Amino acid sequence: MEPALRGSVEKIIDIALDGESLKKKYQIFSYYKEEGVIGSVESALFGSVWTSVITALVDVKTRSRQEMSESEMDEFKRIFASRALEIRSMIRKVASL
Repeated sequence: MEPALRGSVEKIIDIALDGESLKKKYQIFSYYKEEGVIGSVESALFGSVWTSVITALVDVKTRSRQEMSESEMDEFKRIFASRALEIRSMIRKVASL
C-alpha cells in the first residue's frame, strides 16, 4: 500500500472515532437494539467504523481506476487490527457516558 494511502486509512479511522459521531451512532444503534434489530450496540459501532474505513479505501481505489490488491487488503487488515483495541476503547468510552 502506498504511504499516502496508508496515511489516508489512518486518518479515516481517526475521523470515524470522533466522539460526537460515535455518540450519535450509539444513540441510533441503541434504538435498534431496543427494537430487537441488533444484538449489540458495541458490535454495531465497531462494524460501522470498519465499514466507514473500507468504503473510503475502496472509493479511493475506484476513483483512481485501480483494483485493490490482495497485499493492500492484507495491509488494511493489519492496520485495522493494530487499532482495534483503540477503537474498542473509544466505543466503550462512549457507551459509558
